[in-house]
Amino acid sequence: MLEVCDLAVRYGAIRAVKQVSLRVERGEIVALIGANGAGKTTTVNAIAGLLGYEGKVVFEGKLLPKQAAEAIMRAGLVLVPEGRGILGRMTVEENLLLGAYARRDRSRAAPEISAAMERFPILGARRNTPAILLSGGEQQLLALARALLAKPRLLIMDEPSLGLSPLMSQRIFTLLRELRSEGLSVLLVEQKARQALKTADRAYLLETGRVVADGEARKLAGDHIVEQAFLGGGPDGN
Repeated sequence: MLEVCDLAVRYGAIRAVKQVSLRVERGEIVALIGANGAGKTTTVNAIAGLLGYEGKVVFEGKLLPKQAAEAIMRAGLVLVPEGRGILGRMTVEENLLLGAYARRDRSRAAPEISAAMERFPILGARRNTPAILLSGGEQQLLALARALLAKPRLLIMDEPSLGLSPLMSQRIFTLLRELRSEGLSVLLVEQKARQALKTADRAYLLETGRVVADGEARKLAGDHIVEQAFLGGGPDGN
Protein backbone atom coordinates (compact mmCIF):
# COMPACT_ATOMS: atom_id res chain seq x y z
CA MET A 1 0.00 0.00 0.00
CA LEU A 2 2.77 2.42 1.00
CA GLU A 3 6.36 1.95 -0.07
CA VAL A 4 9.09 4.37 0.93
CA CYS A 5 12.41 3.91 -0.86
CA ASP A 6 15.72 5.49 0.19
CA LEU A 7 14.12 8.52 1.83
CA ALA A 8 16.66 11.18 2.79
CA VAL A 9 15.91 14.55 4.37
CA ARG A 10 18.30 17.42 5.00
CA TYR A 11 18.09 20.47 7.23
CA GLY A 12 20.75 22.56 5.56
CA ALA A 13 23.98 20.61 5.80
CA ILE A 14 22.54 18.19 8.36
CA ARG A 15 21.20 14.86 7.08
CA ALA A 16 18.38 14.15 9.51
CA VAL A 17 17.11 11.06 7.67
CA LYS A 18 19.42 8.80 5.67
CA GLN A 19 18.07 6.35 3.07
CA VAL A 20 15.08 5.13 5.08
CA SER A 21 13.01 2.43 3.38
CA LEU A 22 9.79 1.01 4.78
CA ARG A 23 6.44 -0.36 3.69
CA VAL A 24 2.91 -0.57 5.03
CA GLU A 25 0.58 -3.26 3.70
CA ARG A 26 -3.16 -2.85 3.51
CA GLY A 27 -4.93 -3.50 6.80
CA GLU A 28 -1.91 -3.51 9.10
CA ILE A 29 -0.39 -1.29 11.77
CA VAL A 30 3.29 -0.56 11.28
CA ALA A 31 5.20 1.14 14.08
CA LEU A 32 8.14 3.49 13.59
CA ILE A 33 10.00 3.55 16.90
CA GLY A 34 13.17 5.12 18.17
CA ALA A 35 14.57 7.55 20.70
CA ASN A 36 13.88 11.27 20.63
CA GLY A 37 15.78 12.77 17.70
CA ALA A 38 16.00 9.52 15.74
CA GLY A 39 14.22 11.03 12.75
CA LYS A 40 10.74 9.56 13.14
CA THR A 41 8.75 12.79 12.84
CA THR A 42 10.95 14.06 10.01
CA THR A 43 10.30 10.81 8.13
CA VAL A 44 6.51 10.95 8.36
CA ASN A 45 6.39 14.69 7.70
CA ALA A 46 8.25 14.06 4.46
CA ILE A 47 5.90 11.21 3.51
CA ALA A 48 2.90 13.46 4.20
CA GLY A 49 4.25 16.21 1.94
CA LEU A 50 5.36 18.70 4.56
CA LEU A 51 9.10 18.45 3.84
CA GLY A 52 11.26 18.08 0.78
CA TYR A 53 13.28 14.88 0.42
CA GLU A 54 15.34 12.63 -1.81
CA GLY A 55 14.08 9.17 -2.71
CA LYS A 56 10.54 8.16 -3.57
CA VAL A 57 7.21 7.49 -1.84
CA VAL A 58 4.68 5.28 -3.61
CA PHE A 59 1.10 5.07 -2.32
CA GLU A 60 -1.32 2.56 -3.81
CA GLY A 61 0.91 2.14 -6.83
CA LYS A 62 1.31 5.87 -7.57
CA LEU A 63 4.37 8.01 -6.99
CA LEU A 64 3.43 10.78 -4.56
CA PRO A 65 4.40 14.37 -5.34
CA LYS A 66 6.90 16.02 -3.03
CA GLN A 67 5.88 18.83 -0.68
CA ALA A 68 2.23 18.58 -1.75
CA ALA A 69 0.45 17.96 1.55
CA GLU A 70 -3.09 18.73 0.37
CA ALA A 71 -2.81 16.54 -2.74
CA ILE A 72 -1.44 13.70 -0.63
CA MET A 73 -4.29 14.06 1.85
CA ARG A 74 -6.79 13.99 -1.00
CA ALA A 75 -5.12 10.80 -2.21
CA GLY A 76 -6.08 9.13 1.09
CA LEU A 77 -2.95 9.48 3.23
CA VAL A 78 -3.77 11.55 6.32
CA LEU A 79 -1.38 12.68 9.07
CA VAL A 80 -2.29 13.39 12.69
CA PRO A 81 0.79 15.44 13.59
CA GLU A 82 2.81 15.45 16.76
CA GLY A 83 1.11 17.97 19.02
CA ARG A 84 -2.25 17.17 17.36
CA GLY A 85 -2.61 20.35 15.28
CA ILE A 86 -5.90 21.34 16.93
CA LEU A 87 -7.12 24.90 16.29
CA GLY A 88 -7.71 26.02 19.84
CA ARG A 89 -9.96 29.03 19.28
CA MET A 90 -12.33 27.02 17.10
CA THR A 91 -14.98 24.81 18.63
CA VAL A 92 -14.92 21.03 18.62
CA GLU A 93 -17.53 20.98 15.86
CA GLU A 94 -15.64 23.52 13.76
CA ASN A 95 -12.47 21.45 14.06
CA LEU A 96 -14.38 18.41 12.88
CA LEU A 97 -15.76 20.31 9.92
CA LEU A 98 -12.19 21.07 8.88
CA GLY A 99 -11.57 17.34 8.61
CA ALA A 100 -13.91 17.19 5.64
CA TYR A 101 -12.82 20.37 3.85
CA ALA A 102 -10.68 18.57 1.23
CA ARG A 103 -13.37 16.03 0.38
CA ARG A 104 -15.32 16.30 -2.84
CA ASP A 105 -18.46 15.21 -1.00
CA ARG A 106 -18.31 17.78 1.83
CA SER A 107 -22.08 18.17 1.69
CA ARG A 108 -22.39 14.59 2.92
CA ALA A 109 -20.08 15.08 5.90
CA ALA A 110 -22.75 16.23 8.41
CA PRO A 111 -24.03 12.73 9.28
CA GLU A 112 -20.45 11.51 9.61
CA ILE A 113 -19.68 14.31 12.05
CA SER A 114 -22.70 13.23 14.07
CA ALA A 115 -21.43 9.64 13.93
CA ALA A 116 -18.00 10.79 15.14
CA MET A 117 -19.63 12.49 18.12
CA GLU A 118 -21.49 9.28 18.89
CA ARG A 119 -18.28 7.26 18.69
CA PHE A 120 -16.51 9.79 20.93
CA PRO A 121 -19.30 11.01 23.27
CA ILE A 122 -17.06 13.54 24.99
CA LEU A 123 -16.76 15.39 21.68
CA GLY A 124 -20.52 15.50 21.35
CA ALA A 125 -20.83 16.85 24.87
CA ARG A 126 -18.23 19.54 24.09
CA ARG A 127 -19.25 20.31 20.52
CA ASN A 128 -19.57 24.07 21.15
CA THR A 129 -16.52 24.28 23.40
CA PRO A 130 -13.31 25.93 22.14
CA ALA A 131 -10.83 23.11 21.55
CA ILE A 132 -8.19 24.81 23.68
CA LEU A 133 -10.32 24.05 26.76
CA LEU A 134 -10.20 20.29 26.17
CA SER A 135 -7.82 18.07 28.08
CA GLY A 136 -4.84 16.58 26.26
CA GLY A 137 -6.63 13.26 25.86
CA GLU A 138 -9.78 14.92 24.57
CA GLN A 139 -7.73 16.90 22.07
CA GLN A 140 -6.12 13.70 20.82
CA LEU A 141 -9.55 12.14 20.33
CA LEU A 142 -10.60 15.27 18.45
CA ALA A 143 -7.50 15.11 16.24
CA LEU A 144 -8.19 11.45 15.46
CA ALA A 145 -11.89 12.05 14.75
CA ARG A 146 -11.00 15.00 12.49
CA ALA A 147 -8.52 12.86 10.55
CA LEU A 148 -11.07 10.08 10.07
CA LEU A 149 -13.50 12.58 8.53
CA ALA A 150 -10.94 13.08 5.74
CA LYS A 151 -11.65 9.46 4.73
CA PRO A 152 -8.08 8.14 4.98
CA ARG A 153 -7.01 4.78 3.63
CA LEU A 154 -3.71 5.16 5.44
CA LEU A 155 -3.56 7.05 8.73
CA ILE A 156 -0.24 8.34 10.10
CA MET A 157 -0.27 8.93 13.85
CA ASP A 158 2.75 10.86 15.15
CA GLU A 159 3.31 10.38 18.88
CA PRO A 160 -0.38 9.94 19.76
CA SER A 161 0.35 9.16 23.42
CA LEU A 162 2.50 12.26 23.98
CA GLY A 163 1.50 13.97 27.22
CA LEU A 164 -1.38 11.60 27.92
CA SER A 165 -2.18 9.65 31.07
CA PRO A 166 -1.49 5.90 30.92
CA LEU A 167 -5.25 5.23 30.82
CA MET A 168 -5.90 7.62 27.92
CA SER A 169 -2.79 6.40 26.14
CA GLN A 170 -4.10 2.84 26.31
CA ARG A 171 -7.45 4.00 24.99
CA ILE A 172 -5.76 5.54 21.94
CA PHE A 173 -3.90 2.32 21.18
CA THR A 174 -7.13 0.34 21.58
CA LEU A 175 -8.84 2.69 19.11
CA LEU A 176 -6.05 2.12 16.60
CA ARG A 177 -6.56 -1.64 16.83
CA GLU A 178 -10.30 -1.13 16.31
CA LEU A 179 -9.62 0.98 13.22
CA ARG A 180 -7.33 -1.72 11.84
CA SER A 181 -10.12 -4.26 12.31
CA GLU A 182 -12.33 -1.92 10.26
CA GLY A 183 -9.82 -2.03 7.40
CA LEU A 184 -7.75 1.10 8.01
CA SER A 185 -3.97 0.92 7.60
CA VAL A 186 -1.88 2.81 10.17
CA LEU A 187 1.70 4.05 10.33
CA LEU A 188 2.33 4.69 14.02
CA VAL A 189 5.21 6.83 15.30
CA GLU A 190 5.90 6.30 18.99
CA GLN A 191 8.55 6.69 21.66
CA LYS A 192 6.57 4.39 23.97
CA ALA A 193 7.99 1.40 22.22
CA ARG A 194 6.50 -1.29 24.44
CA GLN A 195 2.95 -0.12 23.76
CA ALA A 196 3.66 0.43 20.09
CA LEU A 197 5.07 -3.07 19.63
CA LYS A 198 2.09 -4.60 21.43
CA THR A 199 -0.23 -2.77 19.03
CA ALA A 200 1.62 -3.10 15.72
CA ASP A 201 1.93 -5.98 13.27
CA ARG A 202 5.41 -4.95 12.16
CA ALA A 203 7.89 -2.27 13.19
CA TYR A 204 10.95 -0.34 12.09
CA LEU A 205 13.56 0.90 14.55
CA LEU A 206 15.23 4.22 13.72
CA GLU A 207 18.53 5.37 15.11
CA THR A 208 20.15 8.65 14.03
CA GLY A 209 18.09 8.77 10.85
CA ARG A 210 18.63 5.17 9.75
CA VAL A 211 16.61 1.96 10.00
CA VAL A 212 18.70 -0.34 12.17
CA ALA A 213 16.17 -3.14 12.69
CA ASP A 214 12.79 -4.19 11.34
CA GLY A 215 10.45 -7.15 11.42
CA GLU A 216 7.43 -8.57 13.21
CA ALA A 217 6.57 -6.39 16.19
CA ARG A 218 6.34 -9.29 18.65
CA LYS A 219 9.83 -10.45 17.69
CA LEU A 220 11.34 -6.98 17.87
CA ALA A 221 9.86 -6.61 21.36
CA GLY A 222 12.31 -9.28 22.50
CA ASP A 223 15.28 -8.02 20.49
CA HIS A 224 18.23 -7.20 22.73
CA ILE A 225 19.25 -4.14 20.70
CA VAL A 226 15.74 -2.69 20.83
CA GLU A 227 15.38 -3.40 24.52
CA GLN A 228 18.70 -1.86 25.48
CA ALA A 229 18.57 1.18 23.21
CA PHE A 230 14.90 2.17 23.33
CA LEU A 231 12.73 0.20 25.73
CA GLY A 232 14.82 0.53 28.84
CA GLY A 233 13.96 -1.05 32.12
CA GLY A 234 11.26 1.32 33.34
CA PRO A 235 7.62 0.33 33.82
CA ASP A 236 6.34 2.80 31.22
CA GLY A 237 8.42 1.38 28.41
CA ASN A 238 10.02 4.69 27.36
